[in-house]
Amino acid sequence: MKRGSVVREFPAGEVLRVEVVGGASDIALHAEEGKARVEVHYIVHGWGSLAEARERELLANPPVYLLDGTLRVGPEPEGVDLNYVLFLPPEAEVEVEVGSGDVQASGFSKSVRIRTGSGDVDLTRVSGEIHVRCGSGDIRLHQVFGAVFACTGSGDLDGRELKGHIDVETGSGDVSLRDAEGDLRILTGSGDVEVEGILTEETWRIRTGSGDVHLALAEPLEAEILLRTEFGDIDCEFSLSAEEVREGRLKGRIGETPKARVWVETAAGDITLTKKSELK
Repeated sequence: MKRGSVVREFPAGEVLRVEVVGGASDIALHAEEGKARVEVHYIVHGWGSLAEARERELLANPPVYLLDGTLRVGPEPEGVDLNYVLFLPPEAEVEVEVGSGDVQASGFSKSVRIRTGSGDVDLTRVSGEIHVRCGSGDIRLHQVFGAVFACTGSGDLDGRELKGHIDVETGSGDVSLRDAEGDLRILTGSGDVEVEGILTEETWRIRTGSGDVHLALAEPLEAEILLRTEFGDIDCEFSLSAEEVREGRLKGRIGETPKARVWVETAAGDITLTKKSELK
């Protein structure tokens, strides 16, 4: 078994897009002005001449190619495990697909598309459109200012400081968002939902199968609300003009001229609507 690394650099301005493919590779992508750089960290399996031959081939021809502005990285050759660290222009478009590896990306201003099987995804300071799909991995978003489309099977989604359209789906994972501002759609199977944010003219639509929903909204709040649960309780701390109040259903208006809308539906969960400071 042999360990080492190899680096490839490309002139500033030549990398417009990156496509990364890996099996179990961990991938970190950082936005940085100047030359584009790819660090390939490897573990070569095998012994003796076999390991030496694999290492020689990898050092001579690492899976890093630039063609017509697109930087292609991966996949890993037979008998070799690879992890990648990439330093790219902030305006580069990013596309990553891995099996069980984790993916981190920070500082990009254009589209970011990531697909993983069981790996986690961590995005920070991204202002372009984001598409993330995970099988069983967790998704973490911090300081994201753009449209987000995220889906995970059994993983959780955690977001902080989000501004823009947010569209989230989970199977059995929980969703927790703080400082959310923008249109919001959340769909979960059995996961709980907690959202803290600001509503002015946006629409929040949330549906869960058996999960609880806890929303904490900043004041002043003016919104139309419709809360429905089949087998749970509803608790609303805001004063509202009720249009319909009965077991498992609350419909009404908060404020004089509501422009925002909050629609929540859960089959077996509780629904709680509180003032922002109440959600810790």
